[in-house]
Amino acid sequence: MMEMLLLSLIILLTGFTILFSGRWVKRNILFSVYVPDEQQQHREVKIIKRKFIRLAIGAAIFTALLNVLFLLLLPSEWGIAAFIILLNALILFDIYIYSRSYQALRELKVQEDWMKDIEVVRATDTTLREQQHVLPTVIYLIPLVILLLATVYTAMNYPGIPERIAVHWGMDNKPDRFEDKSWMTVLMPAGLGLFNILLLMAISKGIDFMPMKLNPSVRKASADYEIKSRKYNSYLLFIVGLMMALLFSFIMIQQVIIPNESLPDAFMPIVLIGTILPIIIGMYLQWKADKDFRHAAAENDKAPYHDDTNYVLGLFYYNKQDPNVWVPKVSQFGMTLNMARTEAKIIAVLFVLVLFVPILLIEWMN
Repeated sequence: MMEMLLLSLIILLTGFTILFSGRWVKRNILFSVYVPDEQQQHREVKIIKRKFIRLAIGAAIFTALLNVLFLLLLPSEWGIAAFIILLNALILFDIYIYSRSYQALRELKVQEDWMKDIEVVRATDTTLREQQHVLPTVIYLIPLVILLLATVYTAMNYPGIPERIAVHWGMDNKPDRFEDKSWMTVLMPAGLGLFNILLLMAISKGIDFMPMKLNPSVRKASADYEIKSRKYNSYLLFIVGLMMALLFSFIMIQQVIIPNESLPDAFMPIVLIGTILPIIIGMYLQWKADKDFRHAAAENDKAPYHDDTNYVLGLFYYNKQDPNVWVPKVSQFGMTLNMARTEAKIIAVLFVLVLFVPILLIEWMN
């Protein structure tokens, strides 16, 4: 029963994720089409939006219910196959209705000539790339070497590892799940650690490749902000990668030195502090950089999302006078929600559910 509910919930939340996309609700952009401010309340535009929302929500609910029916009627192995098919069919349907909405809006825009006398200009600057101070990729050799040494040590002592090994520990540091010994179960932490480190390394490298999108009205402040943001993010990613290497290395080595025993009392506090503290510091530095740039930008750029009084705690954009659900982030990369809008609150709740409900259900089932 729990498996059926979990899989159906995954389908339902996956269907709702298309409603998170800023490509159909962010400022002046609707279904990847530029919509001028004066056309935002156009009757036909509202009809296209409402139809898309109804179809997206309806498809998610229908597919989730269909998955429940299949899991009740089919054998377990066929039920899983049906889940995979339904999930992919839902994603394809969402892409289809998005493309149909794009075509309808595009035709309306051309037919009524919305862009007459309107000029859209974008500027980017790559001359400051050498000043970014993003950490070089080679520094990730440190966590990779740590993980490699732990893997070699564990493999060399494989014969001495018990036939049943602990693979999960509770918050009390005591093992609460065991598996039969095999090369896969023993070295699984190495694979997980390697995946996480390579992912963080790829994200850090991606930051280096991003062009700098500067605000022409406050070019110097904009450039300083971009450099600080990239530097802070690259440092944070490396520290998290290093912590991941230490964590997974210890999980492997403990199978040799303290097999199937409780972890040291200080283990959980060290892991939590070592992981959360750098994130808190990074968030604070980014928050301060955002706040400083908004103050500088507001002097020349009167966009409401540059006004610091429209932010709660300097973090959450809240402006009842702004009809937009999504507005540009200070960095101009990505979007942030206008929490004064009901739609934004619904999206925020759904986002939290997508992140945490499956994890909590899996932990509860375990």
